[in-house]
Amino acid sequence: MEWRKWVWAAAVIAFVALGIGGVVDALNLLIGAGVAFLVVLLLWPESWWRLDVFLVRLAGAALVAFLALAGVNVLIYGVRKLLDLGPLPILAGLILALVVFGLVVYWYLRKDGWSFACSLGSAVVLAVGILLVTPYLIGKLTANTDPVPASERVASQLDVMIVGDGSHFPPPAQVAENPALKEFDVRYSVGFAAGNEVRWTLVNSESAEAALEAVAEGNTRPPAGGVPERRPEADPALLLLPDGTAPVTAEPARQKNLEKQQEETARWSQIAEAAAPGAPAYALLETTNTERLNKWKGFVPHGRGVSLQNLEIPAVTEAAAELAVNAPTAKADFALAMAYRPVLLFDHKEPVPWPLSIAALFNEGRVTLCHDQGVAKTECDAEPLKSPRELENNGTHLRLRLRDSQELRPLARAELKAAEEETAESSSTHVPGAGSAIYVHPTSLVKNEREFLYLDYWWYLPDNPVGVGGGALCGAGFVIPGITCQNHQSDWEGMTVVVDRTDAKPHIVAVQYAQHSDVVRYSWTQLRERWESEPEVQELVAGIPDAATRPLAFSAEGTHATYPLPCGDCHQVAHPDIKEGPHRGDLAWVGDLTGACGRSSCLQLLPTRAGGSEPALWNAYNGTWGERHCFLSYYCDSGSPPTSPGKQGRYEHPAAYDGYVNKKWQFQHAPFEE
Repeated sequence: MEWRKWVWAAAVIAFVALGIGGVVDALNLLIGAGVAFLVVLLLWPESWWRLDVFLVRLAGAALVAFLALAGVNVLIYGVRKLLDLGPLPILAGLILALVVFGLVVYWYLRKDGWSFACSLGSAVVLAVGILLVTPYLIGKLTANTDPVPASERVASQLDVMIVGDGSHFPPPAQVAENPALKEFDVRYSVGFAAGNEVRWTLVNSESAEAALEAVAEGNTRPPAGGVPERRPEADPALLLLPDGTAPVTAEPARQKNLEKQQEETARWSQIAEAAAPGAPAYALLETTNTERLNKWKGFVPHGRGVSLQNLEIPAVTEAAAELAVNAPTAKADFALAMAYRPVLLFDHKEPVPWPLSIAALFNEGRVTLCHDQGVAKTECDAEPLKSPRELENNGTHLRLRLRDSQELRPLARAELKAAEEETAESSSTHVPGAGSAIYVHPTSLVKNEREFLYLDYWWYLPDNPVGVGGGALCGAGFVIPGITCQNHQSDWEGMTVVVDRTDAKPHIVAVQYAQHSDVVRYSWTQLRERWESEPEVQELVAGIPDAATRPLAFSAEGTHATYPLPCGDCHQVAHPDIKEGPHRGDLAWVGDLTGACGRSSCLQLLPTRAGGSEPALWNAYNGTWGERHCFLSYYCDSGSPPTSPGKQGRYEHPAAYDGYVNKKWQFQHAPFEE
């Protein structure tokens, strides 16, 4: 039946052509052209160059089958995307890949005159060897066979000690709990200075209210009968109250300045050593006088004075915890971070245009801790985690129950519409944007006698559905995690805004965009000139009043790499021969609107400890945020999920970049590290 041969040939050639198109899209034109030329030679009848060599024909059959399978994956990906369907079940995809690959090999060899038995046997051997044995061997060779380390809780413990001057006050007013601090496991000890010694009146209490009461009672409170016990894994912090500060100050910023006391630093340095030798110590002073504050610098090896008025925290318990976990300039840093936060713009086809709040994930019971027991064994807790301080490092990963694109896409649009229509007179209790947030880690660095603040922004999206190449290399039978495909659950992305705050008026000098494995730097001047000169950009940000003073971040569909300009047919900046997902920027994030952001706390500090120098809580978690979806351990349809921001290179080296874009908008490879 001659017509059957032509039907087979036409089908194979069509899928091979589709596969070559996908490979060209995913890689580059030169590779695609070379592959296409080779395939033409392999398929051309009576090709003069083909030697009658067994291995040559098998190699030709394997290449043609590989490209035909890539074409099938492109077709399946397109249909799934059109119908908004989820991925094929991994076992079904593996069976489909084996069948398609084997049939094409069989057809190719029969076309060349091989017998039925030889063609069928070779098809089975090649399909099993390439699609089953190869991933298994790669998985075995790259598997971590080291013993599973003992797990330990993430950094989350604080031992706070507060020492007053003995003053006593009426019972303190209740204060609202700081949601960023309540996740820490805090124990409070309170005492008062008696000469150069400390009399402890509260020891190792978990109650902030009890600590405030003890501060209020001062030297009228009876001794506790013990001394604070410092836990081995806890960060200690000592707060001194030389000015007799009340446990709760209603309006700290309006307090009157107090003059320095005679020999105050000499006495309180001895008190600090008696209370908590070696611990970071902070003297809370009721002054904005720079001269007085400077006299407290280094009054103990890890000590300094802090202005109550500048800190603007009413309760001394919260002030102590805040100073323990965040940088000394955290308040001013965050104000700049809020003013210069990126305008986050998604492509209208983005499956998951909704940065998730990590606090919401824990509050909604969506995070479960899993304990790995070797390469292929894992055991997950029966109940989801209630707090990030329950996370354990070493030999663990997270199992996440996340919303899918069918829920997040309409949610993102509805929340944006609600925020745009909201007025000052609105009486609705609904807060647009609740449950969505981005994060920032401010880092100060001095370069060339100028002080720069690196505002390192991060946002979390539920997955990384890469569609480059039409899904050719991320479909059935092709996923070798980290090699052929970068699809994975969870995605931490972001950018870094560089602020010069040497002078009285801070200003942005550069923006560093995270684009896959590269960080690309742009000067602020060139960005502003380009944005203001392009009507398309101005139209996209027309509804955002303060967009003229904030950087724009166009998120690529699926990959979520950030770019400064919109694009429909796109390539990577650092690697222009590699295709990139479109980033037209025609779907804004609700947090871009300052009113909605202020109400929903859309920007938050990444959890830190040790005065902001080390990550804490979920930011210190070293396992993966999600799981690889695999069958029999090594046959996967996704890659490995990412780790927390605090365990990634951009967080550890915010000033580093791989190159910059010059005035002609050409990428220049010029790595820089601080």
